[in-house]
Amino acid sequence: MKHFCTCPVAQCPRHPSNHDKGCDPCIKDNLAKNKMPACIFKAVNDDVSEVKDFSIKGFVEFYLKKNK
Repeated sequence: MKHFCTCPVAQCPRHPSNHDKGCDPCIKDNLAKNKMPACIFKAVNDDVSEVKDFSIKGFVEFYLKKNK
């Protein structure tokens, strides 16, 4: 079964295509670091190439910029 993950960082060891634990490792790691997973950024806008700050604050700024 192909996973639905929209994360653009497929080489990440926590990407669901690299193990059988789904999104849990990614979500857990990001929350522990006060960050947002890339898939949440992609829910706002498909182009996340400009994102350098994956913190929660960075997400809010990205969201506001894309939803003026």
